[in-house]
Amino acid sequence: MKNEFARGVMDGMKSRHPQEIAAFTDYRADYKRGFILGYCHQLERRYGEMALAAWKAGILTRRYGLDQTLMREFFTDFRSERLVRSFNRGYQEAAALPAPGAAA
Repeated sequence: MKNEFARGVMDGMKSRHPQEIAAFTDYRADYKRGFILGYCHQLERRYGEMALAAWKAGILTRRYGLDQTLMREFFTDFRSERLVRSFNRGYQEAAALPAPGAAA
């Protein structure tokens, strides 16, 4: 049995950009969760701002159709209300953003 979550984390850490929604149609939720966390980890390391990473994780969580509560738990482990607020703000803002690749 493959560990989809770990594979997603590793792929996310290597990715310079988030995956397109259409590219994830064949992946399980565990892989998507791992990808988001890996991508946001490298984003935080690149820019040195964890709140930015949490915000982006919120956006990607909504775009990839993942459970908000489950993903938010990763940020509550840091016991930082600021990170949870950033995640929630990203999740809410994603509803108002046009889908990537959509015509303007």
